[in-house]
Amino acid sequence: MMRPRRLPIFACLGAATLACSSPARADEIVISGIPLSGVIVRGLDGCEVQYSMAGRPNARAVDRLTLHLDAMPALERAEAQAAQGNLEEALTLLDEAGTQATQPWHKTWVHYRRTRLLDGAGRYTLACRAWATLLLTSTDACWAEAMPTSPPDRPGKAEAEQALSQLRLARAKAKDDSLAADLLDAAIESISKIEAAEAAPRPDPQPPPQGEDRGEAEESREPAAPAPRVVIAPAIADEIDRLLNADQLSEARREIDRLVAEPKQYPLDRLLHQYGRVLAMQSQPRDAAVRFMQCAILFAQGPHAASSLFETARLYAGPLNESVAARRLLDRAQSLAAANGESRLVERIQAALAELNSRR
Repeated sequence: MMRPRRLPIFACLGAATLACSSPARADEIVISGIPLSGVIVRGLDGCEVQYSMAGRPNARAVDRLTLHLDAMPALERAEAQAAQGNLEEALTLLDEAGTQATQPWHKTWVHYRRTRLLDGAGRYTLACRAWATLLLTSTDACWAEAMPTSPPDRPGKAEAEQALSQLRLARAKAKDDSLAADLLDAAIESISKIEAAEAAPRPDPQPPPQGEDRGEAEESREPAAPAPRVVIAPAIADEIDRLLNADQLSEARREIDRLVAEPKQYPLDRLLHQYGRVLAMQSQPRDAAVRFMQCAILFAQGPHAASSLFETARLYAGPLNESVAARRLLDRAQSLAAANGESRLVERIQAALAELNSRR
C-alpha cells in the first residue's frame, strides 16, 4: 500500500523529490488495467506519479499503476509480457528499460515495478533484493511500504546471499528509528532463516549414545539459539485498540500514522495488525490486506499472525470478492490458530468457512 501524501501539485517547482521531464508524445497510465491516455507523465513525488492531462496537473499513488513512457519504449513491452504471465521476458525488458532511462526517477520506477512483479510471482527473495535496490535508489521513505509480502520461497544459496547483501546495504543507509529499518531487519531475518533451513543438519550417521554417555554428548552440542527479543508495547498500543473498538477511526489513524513515521520501540507486528484494522474500517480493503499479510508473513510465530490471516481472509471473502484466496487463507489461519491454542479464533474461522462454503 502506498498511501498518497496530500501535497499541492505544481509541475517543476523544484521540489526535491519531484523529477520532471520534457513533455512526452505518447505517455499512458494504466490504472487497474484501464488505460488513461493522452497524458504527460512528469515524474514521481514520493510515491505519487505526477502527470498532466489536458494541461491540468494531477497525481495518483503508485498502487495498481503501470506506466507506458515514450522515453522508455521497453517499459510498455515489459508490462505486456508481465500481463501475459511471461515473468522472465518482462524482467529482461525491465533491464532494457533501465538502460533507456533519461531521468533518475525512471530507474526508481523500474526498481519498483521489478519488486512488484517478483512479489506477485511469489519470488520473495528476489523481490526483497529488488526492494532493497529501490530503497538505495530513492531517498523517499514511503518506498518502505513496497516491501514484498509473498510467502518466503526456497532460493539457491547464491540468490539468498545476494539478496541479503543488498538488504544489508539498504539497512546501513536507513535511519535506525524508521519503519524502513524495522522492515529491512525483518526481511533480513526471514531470508537468513530460509538460508539456514536449506542447510538444516542431516541425521547423525551413528545412533545417539545410550545411557550415561548420552548426557555428555548432549552437553557438547551447539547451544540453543537465544529466544527472540520481546518488545513490550507502550500504553499507546492499548489506547489504539480502544479507539478502534470504539470506531474512533480518525483518532486511531492519527496515532498509527505517527507511529509509522517514528515507530521506535513499538512492536512492528502489532503496528501492522492495527494498521490493517484501521484501513479495513476506512474502506481500504486491499491496502488493509497488504498490512495484515505483512504481519502474518514477517511475524509468523507472533501473537497476531493467525488473526491477521483471518482478517485478510475476511477481506477477500467480502469486499475483494476472491473466495478461492479467502478459503485458502482461512485454512492456513485455522491450522495456525489451532497450533497456538487460540480456541475462540478457531471457532470464528470455522464459522467463516461454513459461511463461505454455503455460497457455493
